Amino acid sequence: MGAVIAQVYPDTIACRLGLQPGQEVTSINGLPLKDLIQLQWEWAGEDILLEVLTDTGIKQHRIHKEYDEGLGVQFEEPVFNGIRSCANDCLFCFVNQMAPNCRQSLYIKDDDYRLSFLQGSFVTLTNLSEADLRRIEEERLSPLYVSIHATDPEVRSRLLGRKGPDRLMEILSRFDQAGIEFHGQVVLCPGYNDGAVLERTVEELGRLPGALSLAVVPVGLTKYREGLPALPQVTADEAAALISRLLPWQEKFLNEKGTRFVWLSDEFYVLAGQAMPEAETYEGYPQWENGVGLIRGLLEEAEDYPLPAALPQPKHLVMAGGTSAVKALHPLWDRLNEVKGLTVEVLPLENHFFGPTVNVSGLLTGSCLMAELGKKDFSPGTAVYLPEVMIRDKGDRFLDGLTVAEVSEALELNLIFLPSAGDRLLARLLS
Repeated sequence: MGAVIAQVYPDTIACRLGLQPGQEVTSINGLPLKDLIQLQWEWAGEDILLEVLTDTGIKQHRIHKEYDEGLGVQFEEPVFNGIRSCANDCLFCFVNQMAPNCRQSLYIKDDDYRLSFLQGSFVTLTNLSEADLRRIEEERLSPLYVSIHATDPEVRSRLLGRKGPDRLMEILSRFDQAGIEFHGQVVLCPGYNDGAVLERTVEELGRLPGALSLAVVPVGLTKYREGLPALPQVTADEAAALISRLLPWQEKFLNEKGTRFVWLSDEFYVLAGQAMPEAETYEGYPQWENGVGLIRGLLEEAEDYPLPAALPQPKHLVMAGGTSAVKALHPLWDRLNEVKGLTVEVLPLENHFFGPTVNVSGLLTGSCLMAELGKKDFSPGTAVYLPEVMIRDKGDRFLDGLTVAEVSEALELNLIFLPSAGDRLLARLLS
């Protein structure tokens, strides 16, 4: 399959050619298309031959353009010849802990270095051929996002469910020689890759000039681990100990690399009952999408938003979300409650779908709202504000397939989803 067009932008080359959504770009300059990276490389010229599959067959377009002039389309997928799936059987794999009967897309295990470069997806690098490695080097596909977990090869193989030697450090050293940079992550599994193993991982990665950042996140466990090895969760004491160890690491790397390099995800601070680090310590939030600094960023943006001393009319806000976020955002709720005429009711929602150990807002589902909000004695039509991350990338549908309209109707509530940016969140609440 080629590159299927999802959208054509006005006043562009594609628009002038008459390209339409649903049509398929099959080749560029005579080459079959594999992915968006290849298309961008081939498009970087002035004379282009484009072949497009239409309802009436293949149509050729010879294009003369400015060097930096784009085609003007959005494709349905960035990878055109199929996403490369994961061949590992990770001890902590969230897909293996997914509830049954969800949307099929939730069971896809992708491990595609192209999506790592294009979208920031974390990949293990265990399925790379020599041709893949050469392509990464020659086309400068940097930075990549790498699932590290451990630099000890035996520990990493055990965590990934693989047999035989692990080549991670060999590949990363090769990337370093080629000038390929990367961001890394460690999913911390107590008893496996913590303690001395984690010390080694941080130290060895920190020596690589191409290692830009490392995020440590706690293992996520759902109630659907039937048939999988038992895994302990990170405890509050373990989280506090790791936070104490973080500062010496960061000071060391700040002196050696000019960056703090290693960060902990927000969940550790919530677990330990400690305040989030200050915004400047996150150095621009290089691991934002990995849940590192999300809460501090939101609090910082909200802090800069000017709140009125009083409201012209009394207003009662009902805020709901995952138990971890609701707890960590208490400085924001306290600040809002200082506004005269404004009261904020905050509801932590237990996750009935994946289990109570899953406490982030992004994994709350429609059925969780039905169970939790259904217990409350709300007047019909009451507005309940929720994080938009619950339906992000899913339009109006929750992870369990229920739509916003279905849940709103069943609860007789007005569900309103708020952006994760603190200033826009407050503007919406106070409008």
